[in-house]
Amino acid sequence: MLTLEEQFHTRLDGFLDDTGMAPTTLGMLAVGDPNLLREIERGRSLTLRTADRVTAFMDHYERVAGGAEAPPARPRGRRPARWAGRTRRSEAMRAKPSDGRTDPPVRLLRIREVQARTGLSRSTIYRWAADGRFPAPVRLGGRVARWVEAEVDEWLQKWVEKRRGVEVPAATRN
Repeated sequence: MLTLEEQFHTRLDGFLDDTGMAPTTLGMLAVGDPNLLREIERGRSLTLRTADRVTAFMDHYERVAGGAEAPPARPRGRRPARWAGRTRRSEAMRAKPSDGRTDPPVRLLRIREVQARTGLSRSTIYRWAADGRFPAPVRLGGRVARWVEAEVDEWLQKWVEKRRGVEVPAATRN
């Protein structure tokens, strides 16, 4: 006789095989945690409440037109709503302009990403941006600052060329 845990894992594996759903999608839709199944594989024990939520999701999914229509996500805090916004923005950024151009999307970097790329400290980045020696951040309201990735990359390219006294070939950029 199988234990409850073994029954749950058997049902979960069968559901994933039958629906073709990605484990991260199941975790996100069922409990708002895309890493849930990965953590279960690593030995995480589920609470009965979480197991019930996953089981209820699978039951509902199988009931609704044989899984043709996914049930609404079960939000956990604000996380799913933020992810939904990111998805919409990402799709909008991937859309090609109507005039046929294929401009790459503008990517904004956080201060930690800029620090990692440049090797500069936070205070140096802000000080140099104020002095005009570094690209200025884009303000997204309040104190939120982001840097345009292309501008930071261009600054890095010029910095390397200035320090070495030679132009770095385009093939070695990025």
